[in-house]
Amino acid sequence: LLLEWKEFTKEQIISFQLAGGIFGTAGAFLGGVLGDYFSHLPHGRIGVALVSVLLGILFYGLFLFSETYQYSIVFISLFHLTGVWTPAAALRPICADLAQNQSERAQIVAAWVLLEKTSSSIFGAPLVGYLTKRLFDENIMLSNEEKARVLARNMFLLSTLFWGICAFFFLLMGRAERDRKLLPNKGYIQMTNSRV
Repeated sequence: LLLEWKEFTKEQIISFQLAGGIFGTAGAFLGGVLGDYFSHLPHGRIGVALVSVLLGILFYGLFLFSETYQYSIVFISLFHLTGVWTPAAALRPICADLAQNQSERAQIVAAWVLLEKTSSSIFGAPLVGYLTKRLFDENIMLSNEEKARVLARNMFLLSTLFWGICAFFFLLMGRAERDRKLLPNKGYIQMTNSRV
């Protein structure tokens, strides 16, 4: 709807989807490489995830408010290239560290996917649609350009709110990761308990 209100053609809208798929795939690979590269640093994986969230907010906002096709395709491509690093850079490796066997890992991933899909179904498009509908009075005639601006603003504010929450939890994960590294390993704890 936003892209139609911005008067992009159907071919241009399809090119956004194609660019998103290509750059999203490359971005997921890049996220894994960056996560592994910075994993030796304190908060390395979490830092990569935070940069991904912040760059995602920036490029998504620039995409939403860009007026021309050329800027829009560049910003949506950069969004998909940088905004998808979190699973490969931080979430999956941390999940693998937390789980002690494959069954636990499967349970964590199942809960993770359930939470992600449920929350996006509840808070995604329906909430943006609700907020935008409330801003449009049926008696006021707005141009498509004005409607696009209102919708872009609502989408940006809503997505920034949830990405901010995401960034907050990554900050907490960074603290938990630091605390976990300060704890002695399990073998040391078992050895000291057996001596007592």
